[in-house]
Amino acid sequence: MKQIENNSEKEKSRACVVIQDDEGFNWSEFPEEEQYDEGFNWDDFLPKEEYGFNAALVAKVKQSTFLAVVKEKTKDEILKEKTHRERCIVGYRIEEMEKEYEEAKNYGRYDKKRECYVNSKGEPVVHPKEVVFNDVLAVIPLSGEYYSNVAKDKDYLKKLDKIVRDVMTASLR
Repeated sequence: MKQIENNSEKEKSRACVVIQDDEGFNWSEFPEEEQYDEGFNWDDFLPKEEYGFNAALVAKVKQSTFLAVVKEKTKDEILKEKTHRERCIVGYRIEEMEKEYEEAKNYGRYDKKRECYVNSKGEPVVHPKEVVFNDVLAVIPLSGEYYSNVAKDKDYLKKLDKIVRDVMTASLR
């Protein structure tokens, strides 16, 4: 867990833990639990060159010790999960951005400091050609995740809107 905590500031996509039967897995390749300390480096046992950056490590439960490394999904895996619903949402959001962009352009709302057009709320807007569809699709949650987060967090919609807008205007950075 220490390895994960040290990277907590790293931007993450969705993640999942896969618990599988370890039948046939060679545990002798890994050190005994007494050897795990704060200086322990999993890269020695799970080299990125061989397993990739998103590699998963099988968890081993031994007495009261539980050690697991979370497998982060790749962008391609996340995009494959998306349904027609999420794709329609992205299309709608791009159309909305286009309307805001055209309105800002027509009213001459250009922010020289940020070098972009801004909508009536002062938020940056971009031409739809500058929006990367798959990047926006990757941050749109699946419906189950969306509704559970809405139920848990009253500010979730605002947070999600900010995330989506940031991804759509990423070309400004």
